[in-house]
Amino acid sequence: MENELIVTGCSHMKNLLNYNYKLLDCGEFEKLEQIGDFVIRRPAPQATWKRKLDNNIWKQYQARFDQTQSRWIENKENILPFFECNSLTFELRLSPNQQIGIFPEQLTNWMWLQEVISNANRPLRILNGFAYTGASTLFASAKNTTVTHLDASSSSVNWAKQNCQLSNLENNHIRWIVDDIISFLTREIRRGTIYDGIILDPPAFGRGKKGATWKISRDFPKLMNLIDKLLSKNPEFVILSCHDKDFGTQELQTEFSKLQSLKNRKIETLNLTIKSDTGSDLPAGKCVRWRR
Repeated sequence: MENELIVTGCSHMKNLLNYNYKLLDCGEFEKLEQIGDFVIRRPAPQATWKRKLDNNIWKQYQARFDQTQSRWIENKENILPFFECNSLTFELRLSPNQQIGIFPEQLTNWMWLQEVISNANRPLRILNGFAYTGASTLFASAKNTTVTHLDASSSSVNWAKQNCQLSNLENNHIRWIVDDIISFLTREIRRGTIYDGIILDPPAFGRGKKGATWKISRDFPKLMNLIDKLLSKNPEFVILSCHDKDFGTQELQTEFSKLQSLKNRKIETLNLTIKSDTGSDLPAGKCVRWRR
């Protein structure tokens, strides 16, 4: 089953996004999703309202994450398909942390990235921090870009590499880095590295190499200070999203406005929402972004 999303950017150019994901419904702290013909039921703490679809439909899933047992219950006869979006392909997995390998609320940002990069008409050095399984990395990867994919989890980086191969982009200029983001960016500053575009999607909490931890309430101001020093004198874009319920648009704007390269420039804010044609829409985070 294929969906089409039309996104109109600042250049008024319409981009058509084809993908095989849909949100069927959400409510009562769960969401019901479909990739191809495979239906997944998993937790959604923000979905505090009643469901729209009948309970019989909610029972027709191939995999469900049971919070009482902290494990997936699945129909072994059904194989989890790839997530496909335009020409890109991503392997999905039923992970112990309830994730499946993609964040569909980022669809609008992926299209925005592609439009900004295609209109840049110059080589770009791009950093994708907290890069997970590489969706933003692959959407940002093009003939005129060199992308640094950074994540503290080696398994996530290996997963991203596999997605890169599935998408036939293994010959593109992508640098794969497993490291704590604060440590790596500090070294990048000492090396004199600069970036024309930066993508960040920090979690509320995370663990890095050698016992290092990330806590957004503690480390975010330091991260943005490092980003300020890494931006080139003529940056193309910066995009920052967050899913922490205690870290909203105002907090993101406050930190974003500290970037000297973006002083007195218009910053766009948006809610990241997964739309549903059959049930309730699902709010899934906040985003602030800027383009030259």
